[in-house]
Amino acid sequence: MADVLILMTKAKTLGLLDGRQHASGFWAEEFVVPYERLVAEGHNVDIATVGGEAPTPDEGSLTPYVVGLTRPQGSPDHDEENVEHYKQVIGSLPALKAPADVAGITRERLAGYAGVYISGGHGAMEDMPHSSDLARVVRWILELGLPLAVVCHGQSALLPLRDSSGRWPLEGYRMTAFSHDEEMVTDMAGQLPFVLQMELERLGARYEKAEAIWDSHVVEDRNLITGQNPYSSSALADAFAKRLATAQ
Repeated sequence: MADVLILMTKAKTLGLLDGRQHASGFWAEEFVVPYERLVAEGHNVDIATVGGEAPTPDEGSLTPYVVGLTRPQGSPDHDEENVEHYKQVIGSLPALKAPADVAGITRERLAGYAGVYISGGHGAMEDMPHSSDLARVVRWILELGLPLAVVCHGQSALLPLRDSSGRWPLEGYRMTAFSHDEEMVTDMAGQLPFVLQMELERLGARYEKAEAIWDSHVVEDRNLITGQNPYSSSALADAFAKRLATAQ
């Protein structure tokens, strides 16, 4: 049994280019599926956000119709039962109501974790790229060589990282994240503050994606494990769990 840290967005909205504040938050599937896999493997899970504020689930991720839109074509339809399960899990966890503040995480405490998972959701684009506390914690994760799993828009937390020479420390890494093609079929197309895929590529990531939008896609490069979209949560959890098992 080992300790694992989950980093989550605290944002309830995402500011768009037209000035609107779009209701947002974390994506339920991207939290619940990896969380339950980690617990099933016997890990103790801590949760932290910027400021220690309780994270808010994106209402879309708790709406069967919307969840169905993020499934690959031809995949089984268990949207209603999945959403009910997500609601039950989210509502039952005290740690989600009182998460730790990332500002209080020391390098020594971080070194005691077996690995770290950064959960996704469009809300991550609002707070994660702009938090110096979070950037410091993620930089320590890389320096300590901890397994780091990230899904969908959680990769926003990787954008502000810089090494001592001012370069992005993940330059040349193979990775995935929510694709531009997938962004273009959301109701925020053309209004996002940035396009995650393009920002990662601009910084030097070797970006990869599934052949079809919404298909599961996971990429592993060194200690970094990335998932493309909500449907990738299960495969990402599998890969992360295996990495944790081999690291112990």
